[in-house]
Amino acid sequence: MVRNTIAVLLCATLAAACGGGGFGSTDITNPGNTPNVAAQTSFRIVGQVGTPFALTISDARSTWNVKGVIPLSIVIINNLAPVRISASKLVSDSSLLSVEVINGFHVYQLASTTDHFGVAAGSFGRVTGFAPPASPDVRFFVKGPTQEVFDALIEDQKTGAVVEATAPTVILFDSPAGGANPQLDGIFTAVTFLGGFNIDLTFNGVLWESMLAGTNATLRYP
Repeated sequence: MVRNTIAVLLCATLAAACGGGGFGSTDITNPGNTPNVAAQTSFRIVGQVGTPFALTISDARSTWNVKGVIPLSIVIINNLAPVRISASKLVSDSSLLSVEVINGFHVYQLASTTDHFGVAAGSFGRVTGFAPPASPDVRFFVKGPTQEVFDALIEDQKTGAVVEATAPTVILFDSPAGGANPQLDGIFTAVTFLGGFNIDLTFNGVLWESMLAGTNATLRYP
């Protein structure tokens, strides 16, 4: 199922939508009602703008494959350490590709390559290998506007997590409550307005919802 929505909504602060901090339960029919925590692992793929790459990223439970171009940020919601990432350039040139592993607000690890079809890898914690493919594979892809700083609340029926990032960003939701049949949503609010949001929500590789919006957007599954 694909739902295409064009909306321009009044801007509301994410803090007002979220409520208090900590873990708790939620009524998913009332988005933003989940007590939340800032619990996520994040990565940045930087270097020569426009350089295409493919990467594999994993925590202790799940693995995802992502293709994109520099720059791109990636956030894993509900992650379970350790985490591992390996990114490969898809071009035979000397362009720079760097992988930053972010811990809190600091770069925990940096790996770079300028080799033709070069590879850069990083990890957080002791990693022995990649986990099985994510099941279900839930992704929010904030495609634009480029360099837009945004806040997001990503929540399922039990918990939520707050994210602040810059577009373009892929948000991966690891093991949402409900297993193969989760109920979840993402609430996005622009911090700096550079144009309307362009966001995709995919479920197991299928586009579920694609939204063009103003300063605020909510995407849900199902």
